[in-house]
Amino acid sequence: MCIRDRAGFEEGCIIEISGGAFKGQAARVIRVTESKEEVTVELFEAAVPVALTVRADQVRVTQRVE
Repeated sequence: MCIRDRAGFEEGCIIEISGGAFKGQAARVIRVTESKEEVTVELFEAAVPVALTVRADQVRVTQRVE
């Protein structure tokens, strides 16, 4: 079962980071790596666009792409 099937992750989804140094930050999913169960996101509140890779179990979807 892939990450997207379990948690609904796909490119463009808005997520909230629920663990680690960026806990509580909102971000947009830019890539899903199913084999490593990781999600690469771009933080909204960063002054410079920052791509950040986090484990899939440390994020939750707040808004899905339609």
